[in-house]
Amino acid sequence: MRNLMMEGKEFLIVAQKLAQMRTEAALRSAYSRAYYGIFNTGVKLLSDLGFISPTDASSHESLYRRLSNCGISDLEALARRLKSLRLKRNSADYDMKNRGFQSHTECALDLARASLVIAQLESCYQQPLRNQLKDGIQDYERKTKLHS
Repeated sequence: MRNLMMEGKEFLIVAQKLAQMRTEAALRSAYSRAYYGIFNTGVKLLSDLGFISPTDASSHESLYRRLSNCGISDLEALARRLKSLRLKRNSADYDMKNRGFQSHTECALDLARASLVIAQLESCYQQPLRNQLKDGIQDYERKTKLHS
């Protein structure tokens, strides 16, 4: 029986199929789907850890800030990759003058990186990383609340 809730990584499968089309429009769309695959995987992880994410555009920055300040260097590096892919996704969706979306090889490499990021996020369900991530985000949010 199929899981009733769609998984973020399903967007990555769509991205890979789009990239096979090798047109600029398909490659641009592949970047968008790959980003949202990572984004939704990250939001679900944090939700499963008990964190509430905004339901508007600020949710992107919220995910980035939480991961980049969790105190786990691998996840802080992951947050930088997430932000970089978001910028690329924004460019793919909004900057039609940008000619950087014509290389199937580059897109395929970026999709492979996106797959690794999703796997890394999924590994955060395992202990002790799960507790370290939760504690690190809680510490960050306590500190930022004190300084607000």
